[in-house]
Amino acid sequence: MPLVVYKLGGSLLTLSDLDRRLTTLLEEGVPLPQSATGHALQRAVLVGGGQAADVVRDWDRRHELGAERSHDLALAAMTFNARFVHSLLEHSELVSRRSLVRKAGERGAIAILDPAPVLAEAERRAAEPLPRSWEVSSDSIAAFLAIKWRAAALVLVKSTPRPARPSPSSAARRGAVDKYFPQLATRLPLVAWVNLRSKRPVVERWL
Repeated sequence: MPLVVYKLGGSLLTLSDLDRRLTTLLEEGVPLPQSATGHALQRAVLVGGGQAADVVRDWDRRHELGAERSHDLALAAMTFNARFVHSLLEHSELVSRRSLVRKAGERGAIAILDPAPVLAEAERRAAEPLPRSWEVSSDSIAAFLAIKWRAAALVLVKSTPRPARPSPSSAARRGAVDKYFPQLATRLPLVAWVNLRSKRPVVERWL
């Protein structure tokens, strides 16, 4: 059962019809490789920090929290947002382990990721953990998980149109993705993009 990881930008949580838009998106297809088509999908959603993570950024500037404490608090902000999205979506499950993503998929449910335990599990099995830095946001966390879980695709669900150039470095310089993302992008089989604020959101292949 192929896995697709969706990274939902935290800025999208202000959409008044987020539940409808996100449900429609998750029901639509993804431009997967031919070998992965025709199969039921596992769908895992990582929700970004958005305004909640911005509060942590402000605390770090004011109180010099440091990388580790800021990282832990930012993950907690993402968990807060994940619980919100879980409350909006029917047929979703808040999951804390890779095995539970698989089980949710078998039941036809959408897995909403609890980021701290999910990332900790993936990092225990990795040669190196992700850097603790504000250059690493939910974009890179989603990419890291997609790589470790051998996902068929990563879908970046954003508030902006897909970059014209298929260049993660260029997108990082413009702030469309975080600064660490280009180091992970080449290890992903497919990266798609969708502007969920557009009138008719369409999942498009980017990388």
